[in-house]
Amino acid sequence: MSTPNAIPGQERLPARPVVSPEAVARLPRWPLWLLCVAYVLPGFIGRDPWKGDGLAFGVMWQIAQGHSHWLTPTLYGGRVGGGWLEYWLGAISVRAFGSWLGAIGASRVPFVAMLGLTLVQTWYAAYHFTLRDTAQPVQPAFAAPISARSYARAMADGALLSLVACLGLLGRGHETIPELVQLGGFTSLLLGLSLLPSKPLRASATTLGGLLILAASGAPWLALFAALTAAILVARHTAVSRPLIPGLALAAGITAALGVLFILHGESSAQWPSWGALQHFFGTIAWFMWPAWPLAAWAVWRWRESLGEWHVLAPLTLLALATLAAMLAAGNAATLVLALPPAAVLAALALPVMRRGSLAALDWFSLMFFTLLALVVWVLWLAMLTGFPAKPAANIARLAPGFVAHFSWWPTLLSVLATLGWATVVFWRAGRHRHPLWKGMVLSAGGVTLVWVLVALLWLPVLNYASTYRPLAASLAAVLRAQQGSQQPASCVQTLGLSQPQQALVGYFSGATLVPGLRGAGCRFALVLRPLRAVAPGDIRHMPEHMHGEIRAMRQAERGVLLWSGHRPGEPDESMSLYGKSAAK
Repeated sequence: MSTPNAIPGQERLPARPVVSPEAVARLPRWPLWLLCVAYVLPGFIGRDPWKGDGLAFGVMWQIAQGHSHWLTPTLYGGRVGGGWLEYWLGAISVRAFGSWLGAIGASRVPFVAMLGLTLVQTWYAAYHFTLRDTAQPVQPAFAAPISARSYARAMADGALLSLVACLGLLGRGHETIPELVQLGGFTSLLLGLSLLPSKPLRASATTLGGLLILAASGAPWLALFAALTAAILVARHTAVSRPLIPGLALAAGITAALGVLFILHGESSAQWPSWGALQHFFGTIAWFMWPAWPLAAWAVWRWRESLGEWHVLAPLTLLALATLAAMLAAGNAATLVLALPPAAVLAALALPVMRRGSLAALDWFSLMFFTLLALVVWVLWLAMLTGFPAKPAANIARLAPGFVAHFSWWPTLLSVLATLGWATVVFWRAGRHRHPLWKGMVLSAGGVTLVWVLVALLWLPVLNYASTYRPLAASLAAVLRAQQGSQQPASCVQTLGLSQPQQALVGYFSGATLVPGLRGAGCRFALVLRPLRAVAPGDIRHMPEHMHGEIRAMRQAERGVLLWSGHRPGEPDESMSLYGKSAAK
């Protein structure tokens, strides 16, 4: 990093990095596109909805079937949190593509597109931030000049690889949850700010779109504060030309956020966490944002003379805003995904100012860690198939009792190709390729993608077996059909103690008409989640008021005839029981 000497009485000039012309070497597009496809698709394909995204899928299905209103999304008549946009996108996709892809596959199409859009927008945001003069490197005195676009492209490649390498985006980024839609909106805001000084019209449209997505997907408070923060940045930063156009866009975004808050009547709220919750939050963020957060912190330190410049100030402000929003989100770790794109942009700024020893240490860590993880995935897959090694096979049998592994050619072949691709990347990195700026993130991004692909291909059958509610619901449906008779109309089932994700998944896979809580008092059957049956009579007074009636309804239902009992494999603590209330005493 070069900092020009300041002349007494004059303002100190911003710092600029010193790089060689070889550092802006182009990363070939086809490996980058292949990496992104290999990262995005696994996790969305070949599995049933699990508890993490079961609620969102259930609401989408209810809306698509006409059982829930578009403006007031519900699940079996019960209000659900979040916004509207994620449910609308899923329901529209189910109606459009459900006959081709099935309801589950069709509901995920918008979320696949949203994750891909996040990667693309992060690349372009980093590109436009580093295309600015204040972010460009010092031009060499006795060598060919460094192209501004080539440098910005290399930095954008580094930002994209940094985002893919973040551990927290793996699980949360591949679920049909509101936070993934919010991530797309927040990345649009980041892209809009990167365009703002040079392309105010495009920037305003992108920024407004991001704010509207945030407001409509369950984050109206974040949309409001993001718009106010952007307005302050625009007003105080002289580099923004024609501030009237972005000002109108931000005003429209603020109006939309306030309108959503007025409609929700304060349902979207936040609370300051306790000291224990704060400790848990910072422990979570340490691995969730790895390796972007140490690189982003180093970038802020090395670019400290340029903290007021747009390419540092804008992503740093959004990073702070997203981190604060996640801190106030009452233990919802998924909200942390919003902090990843601005952290990745800042991490890219660290690449031209990192010492060679630090990059080598990051490479060695990535090489050893992800190679070891890939080896573990292969060994456990071999244990599932052959029973050797014996101890891992016994652990799998204990966690997923009854699972029988079958060999499949296509997953195995694709896993072998992914492993060979990793070996090729390691061989390339071990060669004399020391110059490109993005080289330090290749092993991190490639290692994360390798492990993700191997888990999605080799472990997916056992993970889906242990996590899906399909066999449990099918068994329940068979009992209900036997009890009702083929000539009788379908009867409703009262659910007691089941969470909303459990209601969504059991209801979808069984086809039963569920009526949660006390509203189902007139149903012939009651489905009870067993753990809540252990509540002692004297403990009811210590429970929330709204649960008193449900506990009493459970005890009343248990006086009936036990018709069925079941649980997911390896989850005996989540046992459900079906009672016939017509025989209740």
